[in-house]
Amino acid sequence: MLTYQSSQDISITPTKGQDKPWLLLLLCCFWLIPGLVGHDPWKPDENVSMAIISYFMRHSDWTVASIAGVPQFSQAPLYFWVATLFVNALSWFGVAAHDAARLSTGFWMAVGLWGVGLAGRELFGRRNGRLSVVILLGCLGLPLWGHHISPAVVLLAGFAWYVYALALALKQPLRAGVLLACVFIVLLTGASWADALFAVLFAIFLFVFPQWRKFSYLITLITAILIAIPIAALWGYSLKANSSELFQTWWRYYAWGPFGGARSFAVGTSVGFLPTLLIWFAWPALPLAAWSVYLFRKELWQPHWQLLISALFFKSLFIMLATQQSEALVLPLLVPLVLLASGGVDELRRGAAAALNWFSLVTLGLAALVIWLIWIGLVTGMPLTLVDYFARFSPADVHWKGWGFVFALLVTLVWGRVLFRKQPLGRRALTNWTSGLTLVIGLLVGLFQTWIDVGKSYRPVAESLSAFMDGKHAQCIDVSTIAKDPTAALVYFTDLALDARPDNECLFVIRQTASKESATPEVLWSGHRLGDQKEIFSLYRR
Repeated sequence: MLTYQSSQDISITPTKGQDKPWLLLLLCCFWLIPGLVGHDPWKPDENVSMAIISYFMRHSDWTVASIAGVPQFSQAPLYFWVATLFVNALSWFGVAAHDAARLSTGFWMAVGLWGVGLAGRELFGRRNGRLSVVILLGCLGLPLWGHHISPAVVLLAGFAWYVYALALALKQPLRAGVLLACVFIVLLTGASWADALFAVLFAIFLFVFPQWRKFSYLITLITAILIAIPIAALWGYSLKANSSELFQTWWRYYAWGPFGGARSFAVGTSVGFLPTLLIWFAWPALPLAAWSVYLFRKELWQPHWQLLISALFFKSLFIMLATQQSEALVLPLLVPLVLLASGGVDELRRGAAAALNWFSLVTLGLAALVIWLIWIGLVTGMPLTLVDYFARFSPADVHWKGWGFVFALLVTLVWGRVLFRKQPLGRRALTNWTSGLTLVIGLLVGLFQTWIDVGKSYRPVAESLSAFMDGKHAQCIDVSTIAKDPTAALVYFTDLALDARPDNECLFVIRQTASKESATPEVLWSGHRLGDQKEIFSLYRR
């Protein structure tokens, strides 16, 4: 059995009338929905993702996308395929392409939360699945990526279902085999070969433990691999059939994801990146996971602890050895941390639970109050020093009218109601933390999303350049010297002929500087994002 039954199960399990799973669904909706719609693509990755999606929207061949003539191999295309399907479907209802793509992120997040919930229930028993979801939603590193147009969320969802499939393997090998096959397909077509190989090798590693050394588990793995590899290989075959040169580029430099490719394969040595990031990125799961391991240190030989601790160790090693360090790479690590944390919450000492509860109320409640006070100050125009300070970041006005204000008021009232729910102290502390974090997210989105959007969007730059080039759209513009993000934004927001290849022969060229240049006859056009004077784009004729 992989299911652990807490010694407090009898005292904490509610009666059927008290069991309200819809409250968890409501929390998930309040966490997921804000920020998915209503604003342009933002830095750092959303513009690049939208440029790739817009390429798929305009072309019938979905094998590989390009941005301004440069093929994109940094991530396998599954996320972009699904996002494009969302864009095409929701365009019938007038939903903007970037909003529809962001809704596909919400879809992957929902799939990931579902997988974590199932894994928590399978590993630690009834209602621990809900607790696992609450802890995951409360992790500080998740909100940005859970509302971002980025393929990183595919890796999180895939790893959540991967852990669930392994947890299920000893009891239902056939069902687990099908789930593992789906996970391998997702990783091969939505992440990288390195992620997929890690999943296969770790599943094989579990044979080290006697409890996993079963013939049924072997059949599960073989079945999953045999199903997944032929299906996932279709994309590689399509790429090779499309262009042998592009296939060789992908294989040599990108196939192994954060480790490079077959020719450029390299192992990193930055061991300090992960511990430094996890201190805040995985809060509060990290300290709770450490408590669970300490509390059940005499039971770590059981299969569910073997699975989670081994997954945590080897995934951490995988991240530290990668040459391309990023927050997105750390997202899957939240899954074993959250599941480990859920195992010890009901055994949390009363003093520690009370401290966490008090910290949640004070910290996030105070943050919400500050957000409300800043918003009131910007709406009323008082004090002037506050208005002048925030005007440096965005020239947009802040209004009290609109659905954003209504949503901010609603989420504040719901948060106040949640504080009075009766739960065991440990669960109440985590619920209050996640609800408070959801409140802060909801207030920032409801009250300040438009204000933030004006300062972060490249739309004014793209529209200004497009207006200047009116009548000259067929003329090629060299964008090889500017950063990838603004290049992608120009691709998405305009239909100009842009070329990012270094050997192009375009008549015009855009250069990026940190300060505005003096007006000269050579500068045909100049633009920048509103509220940003440190990223200036200038157009020249060669």
